[in-house]
Amino acid sequence: MNKIVLGSALAVALAAAGVGAAYYQRDDVATVESLCGATVSDAAEAARAQNLALVDVVERGQFVAKGDDAGLRTFKVRTLSVFKGTLPAEAEIGLPQGAQGQMQAGGRYEVSVLGPDGGTWLARFTRAVPSGQTSEAVAAHWKTELDKHFVEPPCNDTTAAP
Repeated sequence: MNKIVLGSALAVALAAAGVGAAYYQRDDVATVESLCGATVSDAAEAARAQNLALVDVVERGQFVAKGDDAGLRTFKVRTLSVFKGTLPAEAEIGLPQGAQGQMQAGGRYEVSVLGPDGGTWLARFTRAVPSGQTSEAVAAHWKTELDKHFVEPPCNDTTAAP
C-alpha cells in the first residue's frame, strides 16, 4: 500500500505558493506530486478524488511549526457521509498553511482527501456546505457528478524527490 508522507520544507514552499504537495513512497523510491491545482468542475473533482465526503468540523487543531508536518494545521472532523473511497467516522484532516482559513470549527464541509498517513488525511479540496442543505442533497449532487464518468487528465508534474 502506498504510504503518503507530507514533505516539510517543500510542502511549506508549495503551500505558500498556493500549491499543495504530498510525498508518495513506493518501494523505497520517493516522488513528490503536486496536487495539480484546482479542478474546474465538480465532475473533475469527483474523478480526481481518492476519498470524497461530507464532514462536520469538531475542533480546529494546532498549527505545526516544526518537524515533518511543518506548515500544516489539523482539524478533527466527524464524517457525515462518504461519496467515494473511505473516511472513518472520526478523522483528522490536515490543511496546508495557505488553506487553513477555509475550515472553521462548527462548519460542515465537502472534502476530498488523500491519506491517511500517521492518522492524518491531507485535504485536496474543501468547500463549505450551508447548514440548510441536507446531507441527502449533497450526496445526490456527488452521485450525479460521479455518474458523468469524467476522465481527469493525469498530472504531468511528478518529479523525483530531492
